[in-house]
Amino acid sequence: MDKTRVTHIEDGFDFLGFSLRQYNTGQGKKLFIKPSRDSIKKAKNKIKDTFSVMRGRPVKEIIRVLNPIIRGYGQYWKHVVSKKTYSYMDNYIFLKVRKYLKQLHPKKSRKWISKRYFKKPQHGGNNKWILTCPLTNIQLLKMSWIKIERHVMVAYKNSPDDPSLREYWEKRARKVFNTENTLDRMKLARKQGYRCALCKQTLQNGETVTVRNLKVSTGEFAKLVHVPCIK
Repeated sequence: MDKTRVTHIEDGFDFLGFSLRQYNTGQGKKLFIKPSRDSIKKAKNKIKDTFSVMRGRPVKEIIRVLNPIIRGYGQYWKHVVSKKTYSYMDNYIFLKVRKYLKQLHPKKSRKWISKRYFKKPQHGGNNKWILTCPLTNIQLLKMSWIKIERHVMVAYKNSPDDPSLREYWEKRARKVFNTENTLDRMKLARKQGYRCALCKQTLQNGETVTVRNLKVSTGEFAKLVHVPCIK
């Protein structure tokens, strides 16, 4: 099948899960990049399948399975126009959550379910409809909590070989690391100053990074290290 075609930018096209299209606005013509319909459909199907597989399982288990999925799609979409998509996905997931809880407690009232499983976000806010495990207090992530960050182009004169720009390039590398890794790895990286726990060099030097439990004077802790540094 021929995958190549010519199209006008005003008609738009999809590429790598994104929809690129030029729109007429009050400020003239602008190019908007949004999550594509197929990408959103795949995300919904993934979440729908997860609820089907996890039906009847404890709340803490379904939260631990769903959070990486929500975070993964949110992180992938966060550099484009995604605010409405985030809100749409949050509403979709909420409807699935209500259905899942009703199946989990078919004889309980909606008021009982709401009081037991929904709380305000632990980081602050007035939304009282955050799915929360009553035993562990872990909460279901909302995609709208993920901050949308526009990609910043590198200035043509900023060379990686310029020693005076070392801090600039390390900051950009940290943003890339945060985009490509889970929240747990991001937290470990921040604690370590984005440096390997063994060689003390930057984590973003092109080598594969993994998590290892390392023994220190106060006990054993999970640390991010370069794979080649492991002996």
